[in-house]
Amino acid sequence: SMKGLPRVLLTLGFLDSAYLFYTDYLAYTSAYCPVNCLPPAELVVPSYVFAILGLFWFLAGIALTFVGRSAFIKAWKFLGIAGVAFLFSYSLAIQYYCPYCYLAHALAVASMISWRSLKSA
Repeated sequence: SMKGLPRVLLTLGFLDSAYLFYTDYLAYTSAYCPVNCLPPAELVVPSYVFAILGLFWFLAGIALTFVGRSAFIKAWKFLGIAGVAFLFSYSLAIQYYCPYCYLAHALAVASMISWRSLKSA
């Protein structure tokens, strides 16, 4: 059933954001780094802040698939589009290649596109 597609994409995004939070937080708090997670010097806030925002956004999306209030969904989508547009363009501007970040962006966009399947299912 297509009804579960947004939930699957949102769950994958949540897991990806959790991994980003884990690695980015470790980069700020210890010498251990499981991947090349040196944050770019251009960031004005610690990079794990973006991962936390992603975690909350994906979690809110999962909750909205069950509750589904139209006004909240519109606000959630607006924040998602704005967040992806800002973070993706910013990473390009500072030439920061982050495959896990780009995966979160792609999952966010895909989850918003697939959202229509909830109405038709």
